Amino acid sequence: MLASVGCAGAAPGPETRVEPDEGPAPIAREAPRPVTSAVRASFEHAPGTSSYVVTSEATIAEIDSAVSVPRTFRQVARVELAVVPAAGYTVVTTRGSVEDANAKTMIHTAVDTLHAKSMDAAAEPGMPICGRDTVPPVHLGTLLPPVPRELREGLRWQRRQIYASCQGPIPIRVERVDSYTVAGRAPQVVGSGVTLSRSSSLAYTGSGVEGQHNMRISGSGSAQATLILDASAGRLISAMEESMSEIDITASGRTRQFSQRVTRTVNRQ
Repeated sequence: MLASVGCAGAAPGPETRVEPDEGPAPIAREAPRPVTSAVRASFEHAPGTSSYVVTSEATIAEIDSAVSVPRTFRQVARVELAVVPAAGYTVVTTRGSVEDANAKTMIHTAVDTLHAKSMDAAAEPGMPICGRDTVPPVHLGTLLPPVPRELREGLRWQRRQIYASCQGPIPIRVERVDSYTVAGRAPQVVGSGVTLSRSSSLAYTGSGVEGQHNMRISGSGSAQATLILDASAGRLISAMEESMSEIDITASGRTRQFSQRVTRTVNRQ
């Protein structure tokens, strides 16, 4: 027989409460994050003709001069770009006009045809005749950027380019190294917009005659740019670049140093 605990009729002992064990603290759950997809697009420069307006604004000031007044320049180039694929290369024809806001009556026109066999080529350029070759190849570096066929966010690549330009009447050899990164989508373009960021280093050398003075020019600089592409159309839509350079100009045995800031915007028409 099992003995029962306690005796009948005995006074009840003090009430004992059993506190339930506390369960684990509730886990705070984060609100679901929006699903984002990385940029992935196929890009190829489409054949055909596109028109662009390239606006350049520059400020040039002499370094270490208390009396020199900074000079400002504004130039508008209207460039028509025709791309025609051929066997093993691409024919690029540019037609353009340049209007200098400091001399509005001077509107120059130029036509040039390039046989672009490789976007990575760095062939030594022929020096321009300044005042006649007025649509410098620097615009082509932006209007036809070297873009890999398959783009994804974070993709990086470089391009070394050598081209000829002008500093006033003096022909200049420009060596440029561009570093590109796919930054993300471009909300300005519905569905297939891609944003590229570009950082650049530049080196300048040149010589020529201005007035009765033999002149030598050398310098270096850097630039930052944002380019907007429409991958489905195979076109550049817009770009903005800002560059800073320091340039040494030697004439008649005297060297003067200048700083140059250029802001350039490109818009497809």
